[in-house]
Amino acid sequence: MESDFVCACEKWMRSVCASLPFYGEHKGKRYCVLHLPGTPKSLDFSKAFKTKLTAKDFNFRGVWFPDELSFDKYEFLDNVDFSGAFFNSRVFFTEAIFLGANFNGATFAMQAYFSRSIFKAEASFDHATFQGPAYFSVARFAAIRFREVRFLASLDFSHTTSLGAATFTSVTLELWATFQSATFNDRVDFAGVNFKEADFRWTTFQSSVRFIRSCFNGDTDFNGSQFIKEVDFDRVTFGGNVNFQSALFGARVTFAGQEQRPMFTKLSVLDLQFATFEKADRVSFHTLRLHPHWFINVDPRTFELTNVDWYKSGKAKAELELLKSRNVASSHRLLAIASRRLAANAEDNDRYREASHFRRMALDAERLEAWRGFNLRRLNWWYWIASGYGERPFQALLVLLGILLLFGMLYTKSGFARWEPRVASEADAVVGKRDDFGTPLPLKRALTYSGGVMTLQKPEPKPATTTAQTLVIAETILGPVQAALLALAVRRKFMR
Repeated sequence: MESDFVCACEKWMRSVCASLPFYGEHKGKRYCVLHLPGTPKSLDFSKAFKTKLTAKDFNFRGVWFPDELSFDKYEFLDNVDFSGAFFNSRVFFTEAIFLGANFNGATFAMQAYFSRSIFKAEASFDHATFQGPAYFSVARFAAIRFREVRFLASLDFSHTTSLGAATFTSVTLELWATFQSATFNDRVDFAGVNFKEADFRWTTFQSSVRFIRSCFNGDTDFNGSQFIKEVDFDRVTFGGNVNFQSALFGARVTFAGQEQRPMFTKLSVLDLQFATFEKADRVSFHTLRLHPHWFINVDPRTFELTNVDWYKSGKAKAELELLKSRNVASSHRLLAIASRRLAANAEDNDRYREASHFRRMALDAERLEAWRGFNLRRLNWWYWIASGYGERPFQALLVLLGILLLFGMLYTKSGFARWEPRVASEADAVVGKRDDFGTPLPLKRALTYSGGVMTLQKPEPKPATTTAQTLVIAETILGPVQAALLALAVRRKFMR
């Protein structure tokens, strides 16, 4: 009998259609008009739907909406339940007012418009699927729950306000998502979210925010965002560029990666320029691979840099090329400043080898600014050649040995060994002639002689010619200076 009809919908949905008769079959199952999948029911569905609205019955669990639905500027006077509902066409909730809203498990097959809507109690969209674009711009929420939601198209959350907690855990975003100029007054949780491209420009987070284990597959923009309290990027991955220009961080900031899963790819760019860190000593970078040029126009001297691996391309020339590709002006000077600040950070935390690397990079950046680094008129070029700016003992030793060998070879071509005539009488003195040219030193003697000059020993014989005298004077100056540079480099490496 027809009175014995029970809709084939889920048991938790049957309170919606307890009094409705059998309407049609789908895949061998019998449904009421509200739950029957398919579009031919449009007219009959509209009648049943309007009956519920007239009765202020907002229980629409599992209802299959065949046509475009409009609740523009509609005020729901009681909690509304669209859990498990299927919206086959566009849905308009623009400027609607909700007391409480449950869209858990709902499916939106086309565009969903919630722009400028107001949710006076918590709005829940857990496990919902948005197959078309979703628009929540300028909406106002008491609290939000978007757990394990799938956005197969774009998401617009711009200029939205959430007064309470906002949860977006394990959300999947197949296309771009914008939260531009949104305001979150309570804690926000983006843990485990899979972003394609994300726009958080000028977004304000008044309370703590978590992005733990989230994945940003494309470019991410936090330009001008404000993080008033803690922000956690623990085990996050960035597949594209990350922009924090002019962002404000008011409390602790954590960037923590994993050895087996780097936070940044080789193509990523982290931009922290002009960001403000009110508690810079609570900014932490842990187990990451970074580029030094990512810290231009920001002061990292008190940042926590733990287990950080700097890219192998982290030479000044390579870093400058990367800055050039970003069209950064005054790149040489900015890299030099950033490198010195990173060196200070490393020095203060007993990472002396790293500090040495950054000091060299700073000087290299300044040297490369003129004549591609080969300006022989500048002292820093000679300092670089002689000892790697006093940071490379082996290089300084090689140059010192080079000076010894060079002058030793030159001494084999200059006059040293004077022949003094033996004078037995005044007649011999008149006849004998002094050797004013001398003879070159043999190679072994020349090398020993070069070592003596370098160590200020004034070895014999004395130089006989102007050329030899000039060579001795030059080595007397260059040798001790190079030895001093070697001592400095050794001290910097071992005497900490």
